[in-house]
Amino acid sequence: MISGVTPHRVRLLTAVASTQLAVQLIGFLAGLLLVRYMPRADYGHYTLAMSLLGTANVLTDLGLSAAVMACGGRLLARGAPLYDLMADAAALHRRVAIASLLLCLPGIAWMLNGLSMPLIQVAALTLLIGVATLCHVRSAIALSVLRVRGQVAFPQMVELGVNLARLAAFSAALWLAFDATIALLLVCAAAAAQFALLARRANVGDDSSMRATGAHRAALVDHLSRQAPNAIYFVLSSQIGVWLISVLGNAERVAEVGALGRLAAIFSIIGAVSAALVQPYFARQKHHAELSATFLAANAFFAVLLAVLVGLSVSVPEVLLWVLGSQYSGLRTELLWLVVSATFAAWGGALYSLGASRGWVQPVGLTITGGVLAIVLGVSLVDVSTVRGAFMLNSVTAFVGAVLCFAYLLVQLQRLARMEVTPA
Repeated sequence: MISGVTPHRVRLLTAVASTQLAVQLIGFLAGLLLVRYMPRADYGHYTLAMSLLGTANVLTDLGLSAAVMACGGRLLARGAPLYDLMADAAALHRRVAIASLLLCLPGIAWMLNGLSMPLIQVAALTLLIGVATLCHVRSAIALSVLRVRGQVAFPQMVELGVNLARLAAFSAALWLAFDATIALLLVCAAAAAQFALLARRANVGDDSSMRATGAHRAALVDHLSRQAPNAIYFVLSSQIGVWLISVLGNAERVAEVGALGRLAAIFSIIGAVSAALVQPYFARQKHHAELSATFLAANAFFAVLLAVLVGLSVSVPEVLLWVLGSQYSGLRTELLWLVVSATFAAWGGALYSLGASRGWVQPVGLTITGGVLAIVLGVSLVDVSTVRGAFMLNSVTAFVGAVLCFAYLLVQLQRLARMEVTPA
């Protein structure tokens, strides 16, 4: 039997993956309603808003949820409680969130205004993005606490329920009024509900009995200071394709990027399973053999996945595009580049998250230098005003990022192996 693989872990992985498959299927159906029934211009507005929301999430988190998992894993290994850590993380997040949103929201409004929306809609979307961001990041902190404790079932049930409610709300909105603002309002309501439920279970809400002691503040800040530059780079590089099209193209081209992105739901399943099971396991383990087995299994999985998805996108693209509707059926070449870029992005993200869960944060100089060179190379070779060019640029940057994450994590594992064999 492969090191670290036990019948219990296989059953747990199967249960988590099955539930996550249901969650993502419901989310996919909700997204499909938007793709099929929302006018392309409105869907372009929604796509850009969701891209900016994802960016704001990362810039407001800056690795704090990963820092909670890394510190929590070490505390649990010593049998220490997590209450002080949770309170310190919540207090630190309030400061980070205020600074980040003050910087982000004007840029978000400027980007949205670039698609020629009415000013009242720009203001509404900007406000909703700010509220949803706060809910998402606090939810991420609560999730880190629950997952490092090994409490996987409850967060999944919450996610399943929230996604069902959002699907029902989207379906009802089709018969009333359905545009980008209404859709984002429903997303914001779902984020608030998810935060309320997770915070109560993890005890990270605004409970007056929980006071920040500052005992873990230094460790959290140290983790943030090392991870924040990488987080900023990764989110900006992953969204640059959408932003370039929004500036150089129009809402319809942005809608095509968003529609194809719906086909990448499989990577959400993989990411959720990894965050729920693999990262906490990686954070708690002490021995090189267990960590190396996880590292090798993750790379083998993504290599096979890339081969399968590329094969399907080349041989039967019409089958994959059919679900998006006739207005997006001609995006065959774009589909192939979506598969390549999304797979490498998920691959690199998974490896980076594994390292971050143990406090192995990739040096910012390595990340940004390699990434900037990749972006410059991509922009010089492709037409970034087209959907295909945007995904080609994403493929180049995602490939470079995945290679750098692979190399850095491999070096850290080899260093740990040398420490284990070195006599005391």
